[in-house]
Amino acid sequence: MKMKILIYVLFLSLFLFSINLVNAAADFQVTGFSCSPSEVAVNTLFSCTATIKNNGDSSGSVSIATLYPGGSNWLEDSTYPQSSGESVNPGSSMEVTFSGLRAIASGNNGFSKIMLDSVTDTYVADTTVNIINVAVTVSNSESSAAVGDEVTATAEVTAGGNIDISLSYATVSGGCSIGNQDSTKSITGMTDGSKQSRTWDVTQTSSGNCRFRITASATGSSGIATTDDSTTTTITCTNCPSDSGGGSGSGGGGDTGVATDDLISLEREMAIGDIIQFKISNNSHNMTLLDLNATYALIAIESERQEFNMLLGETIRIDLNEDNVNDLLVQLKAINVPTLKATFYLENLGTSGSGGEPENETEKETEGGVFGIENIKNLPKSKILIIIIVLIAIPLIIWGLHKLIEEIKFRDLASRIKVKSFTPRKK
Repeated sequence: MKMKILIYVLFLSLFLFSINLVNAAADFQVTGFSCSPSEVAVNTLFSCTATIKNNGDSSGSVSIATLYPGGSNWLEDSTYPQSSGESVNPGSSMEVTFSGLRAIASGNNGFSKIMLDSVTDTYVADTTVNIINVAVTVSNSESSAAVGDEVTATAEVTAGGNIDISLSYATVSGGCSIGNQDSTKSITGMTDGSKQSRTWDVTQTSSGNCRFRITASATGSSGIATTDDSTTTTITCTNCPSDSGGGSGSGGGGDTGVATDDLISLEREMAIGDIIQFKISNNSHNMTLLDLNATYALIAIESERQEFNMLLGETIRIDLNEDNVNDLLVQLKAINVPTLKATFYLENLGTSGSGGEPENETEKETEGGVFGIENIKNLPKSKILIIIIVLIAIPLIIWGLHKLIEEIKFRDLASRIKVKSFTPRKK
């Protein structure tokens, strides 16, 4: 009887143990989620990390965790899968990081879910990231003004995400004055999609066309992310004194003046947007500075429009009327980086006895290229060092070759001479 009871207890224990084996399983759940940084500018990379806990009674792993953005398609990709495979004991947690996330739309954006293999977890639905952006446009009450007139410039800002704005005014070139007005204006507490505007009263002076830039610098509401946008605009001066042109001879014109005689030569400093008006063969032409940086300028020559990228110090010759004869020489002589202005030399090739060469001797052109001491001075230090090394190395190489030839001749001569040896006689 005791034996039967013992067997019964043994079978019951095995049965209960097998039930526990069947029911034991891992159970994963997201218990934490955060993004770094917590706010970013549009098109900036960031990452998010999920803490995943095993609430089951057996060890297990998540093969793939997949993060899904919210419904506005604000991220570059629609899903972000991340392999894991880490074994997690019951009650323990692991972290999965989703990297390479890039926002393509501004706003206080969030996520919909994380898939843990085939199981949906919506813990992340309460997490948002402040994606910021800013756009600024400028409108003027008048497009042109006489000296002393005021034009109201209105800057309108459109916010992306939750941001604070600092608007700033800066004169780029010409006759702009804002008197005692503050050049910087602040806008705080802007929300995604909202718009606000600020104004300046700009007085036209006699220094030529007024060209100014408005910049909107945005900072996220948490003070972490920053971005900016700017726009440049011009108010044309209707009665500014015209510049009769520099250089030798007549011709030229200023930013607004019209030349009455054919150009001979002139030298002019220009800002972006400035125009030189001149005549060649009694035909009117314009040269406009379209863009400028520390090393090159982009210009447009009209009446028949042609555009040229010019490097600092470069000289070009231009056919203005498609007759296969160059009519105009243009040289980019200097670039003033702090003021963002460039100095150009222009010459009418039809009146130049020297074939249109600049009067200075900083450039001599030959079929092989451009040479001269001034050009060597302007070379980068690395290239000058290479030239010095080559100049030193050439004589050494010639000397070495000479010594090698002498050594070869000596060995050849020695091989031709037969030295007879002798043995001394014994006494």
